[in-house]
Amino acid sequence: MKDGAAASARPGLRVLRRLGALALHALWPVSCPVCGRLGEVLCSGCRDALFRPPLPRCLYCGALSPCKRHVSAPLIRTAALYEGGVSRAILALKYGGFRALGCRLGEGMAALWESPAPDLLLPVPLHRGSRRGYNQAFEIAKGMGKVWGVGVQEAARWAVALTPRTGLSRAERLSLRPEAFDVSPRVRGARVVLVDDVCTTGATLACLARACEAAGASVLGACAAAGSAG
Repeated sequence: MKDGAAASARPGLRVLRRLGALALHALWPVSCPVCGRLGEVLCSGCRDALFRPPLPRCLYCGALSPCKRHVSAPLIRTAALYEGGVSRAILALKYGGFRALGCRLGEGMAALWESPAPDLLLPVPLHRGSRRGYNQAFEIAKGMGKVWGVGVQEAARWAVALTPRTGLSRAERLSLRPEAFDVSPRVRGARVVLVDDVCTTGATLACLARACEAAGASVLGACAAAGSAG
């Protein structure tokens, strides 16, 4: 009888859970961009399943590590290839106004790697004239900083007006120079990790790293939520 009663109660319990999820969604209308679960910015299970870190790359030239040209160069680490659920999550973060996704992605990224003990995390700045209203790289950095116990500073800005990196050819991306960034003098003497949402060629991160070094910072590496295969 007890087993039968428990079995008959299960459908009712599922209904209550579903009603609870709907009520939460009504109060906080979000859903996981991967599985669609209501009331979840990004499920921990979905997030952790998304991350399959490819080989790290040289921060100075983008070559796979170990780099023959820059033997002791800091590295770009990416949490996954830019495809499937990761690309959907990043698109929702950047263009869907799903700002809270950034922190969730950043928390998962920080759990992948041991902290190199930086003094600060420095996100790649938004392009001049951007109408997004928030910097997705800053939101990701906040999540990483929460796990690593490190502060985040928006200590860099674009010194020139450029078209967004999305859609540019490889040659156009590689034409970027460190002078494209203004970096605050407050980074002088600081150990810095750069943060971005997507790394394609690594050119933006490389130029920002050089600009930070010119401002007196020591760049320990860079982290991105996703990267290209090549």
